[in-house]
Amino acid sequence: MNSLKVDQLPELYYDVRSRRWKYRDRKTFASIEAVRTQAERYANEEKQALVKLASSYSEGKIDLEQLQRQAAQTIKHIHLAEMIRGLDKQSDLTPNKFLLVARNLKQQYSSGKDPLTGERFGLSYLAADIAEGRVSSAQLTNRLRMFGESGKVTFWGTKAAIAKDKGLGEARRILGKAEHCRHCPVYAAMGWVPLSELILPTQKCECRTNCQCTVEFRAPREDACRVPLRDK
Repeated sequence: MNSLKVDQLPELYYDVRSRRWKYRDRKTFASIEAVRTQAERYANEEKQALVKLASSYSEGKIDLEQLQRQAAQTIKHIHLAEMIRGLDKQSDLTPNKFLLVARNLKQQYSSGKDPLTGERFGLSYLAADIAEGRVSSAQLTNRLRMFGESGKVTFWGTKAAIAKDKGLGEARRILGKAEHCRHCPVYAAMGWVPLSELILPTQKCECRTNCQCTVEFRAPREDACRVPLRDK
């Protein structure tokens, strides 16, 4: 389907012929609810594994090259899992979802640029900072944690792509239960906007990947049937 393998879930595999997931042990089909649950669990496990790389590096168990390589692989797992978690139904797994993951991974690896500050980010920049001695053990832990949370943009990007496929042309930002930066309340106050103007959570806000906002989608006409795609 794409160079990015979807076969990432420990207890499930994707059967290309049927375009559905199956359980690895008994080869029976899995419901989309089970797939999403597995994806969420796997993403959380990989986030923890990513943060643990900080202590492995600080304790000398891995070198900088190994840290960068293992972190890149783990971040890929997280983004793929978040893409799967964002699916409404199994047939939503289409090539454009993989392109979305690939674009987001490229940013996380080397080409990221904060639209607010112009600051470059990515694993390559983290590795350079480490090599120059500019990152403490605590800072490394926090930066890897934030890389782990970057999967949110893939999750909401997946939701937005599905909304577009359904003809849900409007969206609005919903504030999460958290202390907000100065930007998120402004975006939430905009209310319903065309989907093309939607600013996804984690984007263009000082929260960055700590952002706790969600998104709601609806058809463009006020009297149209609303089909919300809000995350729990």
